[in-house]
Amino acid sequence: MTAAARRQGLLLAALGAVAFSGKAIIVKLAYRFEVDAVTLIMYRMLFALPMFLILAWWAGRGRPPLTWRDARAVLGLGFCGYYLASFLDFAGLRFISASLERLILYLNPTLVLALGVLMFRRKVTRMQIVALAVSYAGVLCVFGEEVTLKGSNVPLGATLVFGSAVSYAVYLAYCGEEVKRLGRCVSPASRPPWHA
Repeated sequence: MTAAARRQGLLLAALGAVAFSGKAIIVKLAYRFEVDAVTLIMYRMLFALPMFLILAWWAGRGRPPLTWRDARAVLGLGFCGYYLASFLDFAGLRFISASLERLILYLNPTLVLALGVLMFRRKVTRMQIVALAVSYAGVLCVFGEEVTLKGSNVPLGATLVFGSAVSYAVYLAYCGEEVKRLGRCVSPASRPPWHA
């Protein structure tokens, strides 16, 4: 990997992290206008639809159409990873602070790792454990003092957001297997295997 490609990857990862963290703040601000989670999800999906259509067209050029089995898998993963995870997250944000929501969602790598062990018999490496420890130490340093547990519905909000994290972890775990399988079906010579 060249230095330019590494810099570009780090920049994109940083932009993704900022966008990921900013979503909770935007949702909390939207709740000031007495809007519900379903309406927020609708607006999010409407704004994202053109991009998804362009990406679907781009990815499908010159490739055979999906089988019914593949289409069902893609739709199920889309529902689980996009709609259900977003809905539970947005609903939970009504009851908890954005900083607590971030802390709960940062359990996601651990959930994906656990699902990989339970469902696909993957081994956990020492480097993965070290990476998780470093990540959680950083998250606690950043968000630890900002977490507020005010309000009687904090357990409900935390449960909804945890459900969002689980839903997205299921999406990531199964998505990797589907991408690996579909990648082999489409063009095994031209596409590298997916790495979990």
